[in-house]
Amino acid sequence: MNIIRRIKNSPNKWKIYLLLGVIGYFIIINQIIHIRPDHAFLALVLLSFMLGKEKAKRFLIDWSPFVIWWVLYDIMRGIVDNLRGFIHISGPYKAELFIFGRFFGNKIPAFWLQNFQNHLDGSFLKDVLDLICANFYTLHFGAPLLLAWVLWHTTSDRRMHYSFVYTFTVLNVLALITFYVYPSAPPWYVFQYGFEQPHGALYGVAGSLINVDKMLKVKFFTTLWDNMNPNHFAAIPSLHGAYPVLIVYYLYKKFKRYPLLLFIYPAGTWFAAVYLNHHYIIDLIIGVIYIVVAYLITEKLLFPYVFDKLVFKKRILNHQKLKIPEKSVI
Repeated sequence: MNIIRRIKNSPNKWKIYLLLGVIGYFIIINQIIHIRPDHAFLALVLLSFMLGKEKAKRFLIDWSPFVIWWVLYDIMRGIVDNLRGFIHISGPYKAELFIFGRFFGNKIPAFWLQNFQNHLDGSFLKDVLDLICANFYTLHFGAPLLLAWVLWHTTSDRRMHYSFVYTFTVLNVLALITFYVYPSAPPWYVFQYGFEQPHGALYGVAGSLINVDKMLKVKFFTTLWDNMNPNHFAAIPSLHGAYPVLIVYYLYKKFKRYPLLLFIYPAGTWFAAVYLNHHYIIDLIIGVIYIVVAYLITEKLLFPYVFDKLVFKKRILNHQKLKIPEKSVI
């Protein structure tokens, strides 16, 4: 009741209502057809234009890294097969088995969970686990955009928005380079094909997400992973493992509340990544290492030598010329 009263009395309650509308839209569309980045981005573009011409212009400038990343990601669809060389299959598998096999009956965790699913086959518990993991895993596509919207619009913290968006972008670029330099097979490939190099068309790329397709009698995840994933050998680093950690870090950094509640998101996504046979645990850990590197590049290089000198300093000078108090600069 106190939270509702605060919202009603807040001078910026319209921002909160708009955010709740965005969240509601994401939840509904994720349940109906499952959200993709283009759905989320187009929704936020429309919302920014509803806020006025100046806000829309700033939106296009501040959100350009997302556009650049999607262009690079889309380009990867057309050239990845031609550039792909030797796929690292046995190396990641053996490393996973060596580190974690002793805890899972001399099996890698993903394969142990596949056997666990077979024991639960046809049960209500398995259906619940499949649905929960599918929803955690597909949040990957919309959650970064939602956080960027919270920082950029709802809280009007442009500086933290820049920090998050450019850390996110550097992370993706570093990952993209790694995918080309060290293409690695996920556990579902070993489960389906063993250690042979890939030849021809692949099947089973959705991993255990096909369990949801079977349950609902659709081919949604099968089609999505066949068409939306331009590189089936981009397991290291795991961006599915990295995004939730990065998002929760910035949420806590901004609001300083509910750390245990926030922990549910990365924990659920990490479990889903292994349960669905899409990633090794080592993929997830390497993803976190990439976050640290991307964050340091952003905070130690991009901010002091680019943003503080070219973006924020210029904005402060413009406001000073207009005799606007500096504290009002976002």
